Amino acid sequence: MNAFYSVLLLELGVTLLALLAAGAYWRWRHLAWPSSPASHEPRPIIPARIFLRCLLGSLWVLDGLLQAQPSMPAGFPGGILAPVAVGQPVWLQALLHWEIRLWQVHPVHLAAATVLIQVGIGLAILTGGDTRIGRVGLWSSVVWGVLVWILGEAAGGLLGPGASLISGSPGSVLAYVAAAALLLAPVELWQSGKARRIIEVGVGTTFLIGALLQTLPSEGFWTPAGLRTLFAPMAAVPQPAFLSGPITALARLVATDPLLWNSVFIFAMLGIGVGLCLIGGSRGLTIVALVWTAFAWWFGQDFGMFGTGVATDPNLAPLMAVLLLTAQLSSDGLWRALGRIHPRQHPVLLRRLALAGLAAILIGVLGGLPYASQGAFAATPVAQQSATQN
Repeated sequence: MNAFYSVLLLELGVTLLALLAAGAYWRWRHLAWPSSPASHEPRPIIPARIFLRCLLGSLWVLDGLLQAQPSMPAGFPGGILAPVAVGQPVWLQALLHWEIRLWQVHPVHLAAATVLIQVGIGLAILTGGDTRIGRVGLWSSVVWGVLVWILGEAAGGLLGPGASLISGSPGSVLAYVAAAALLLAPVELWQSGKARRIIEVGVGTTFLIGALLQTLPSEGFWTPAGLRTLFAPMAAVPQPAFLSGPITALARLVATDPLLWNSVFIFAMLGIGVGLCLIGGSRGLTIVALVWTAFAWWFGQDFGMFGTGVATDPNLAPLMAVLLLTAQLSSDGLWRALGRIHPRQHPVLLRRLALAGLAAILIGVLGGLPYASQGAFAATPVAQQSATQN
């Protein structure tokens, strides 16, 4: 643990030095070649877009801080990667086992790099706005999100047994990617209302995928044991009894009549999905969908399992709630007060924070790549040597 935080502080120090050097250079350039500020027509302030940007950036910062938990360097391979590899196709299992060996070679440096990258992405998105740095943060969110979806979430668990929207399939990081793509889209998409419709259809399609997964016999939810195991493991996560008790009670209840309860789950997701895709997110339907996401987050995802010490993100349900609220903000006049949150109120501070985020991404990538490259070649021999010694 001490080594992990030592490396993390060292890389943060390098990031700070890089920022100081960049600031000194830009200050010198400004004094040597003063130039008149360019006039740009300010972009229209769209409350829903500001809301989505703030939440997406904040979630990336949260994910980075979760990655900085003391148990992450040693616990990430066994606590996160090994469980999601169970039951996956052979090629995906091989990829995940290779990643486990890779992480075990240099756990401290790779964990520190992950912290910097994710916090950096969040800062760049939060404070970069529509500047070039902000767009770099959004593109980084897309690229990093795809990598995490494959290497950290095993393609959202879609290819293995027991995949369910209630437990978080098809993966929370896909919502990060979708949110970043929406923020990268032209502002006209938001002004015309098309962004809202895209969100409604996207979230509705996710509910329909959840209904399909819940229906497939191969996922096992029509049996008492299969439906019970959708909830029972969540009750075992360290947490207060008033949170775990209802999960345990629900696990026992659904096992008594899996045909009835699985049908209830299927028709609930089917109804919400069809409504969002065909009708749109009225306030009433949005409230129903938010209630469902709250249920799934508690009973099927156990609040992202924050009590385990190796939680990496809040899971899918909160991200779906963020997208639903974004769609509602696009048309709800009650939320127009968000338009007062002007991203250019403190331009110097925001620019510096955005640069700090960009620097953190770069230092994280540059700090992690050598160890990842070395580990990629050393992982297999180290694993074989350890097996021989044991």
